[in-house]
Amino acid sequence: MRIAPSYSVADRREAKRVSRERDVARLRDGSVQVVELNARNGFFSVLDRSKAQIVARRARVNIERD
Repeated sequence: MRIAPSYSVADRREAKRVSRERDVARLRDGSVQVVELNARNGFFSVLDRSKAQIVARRARVNIERD
């Protein structure tokens, strides 16, 4: 039987804290610029924009008349 991997909120919180501290240290010593960190840490930075699509769906509404 295969056991599904578990997700630990505490572990994720700790990993993010360590990452933030590392980023602050790198900013202080000048090894990275704010713009570079924003590009790397931004929400959309992991998405492949070349494959992005905007999809609009129309809702159908049936109105019954007496």
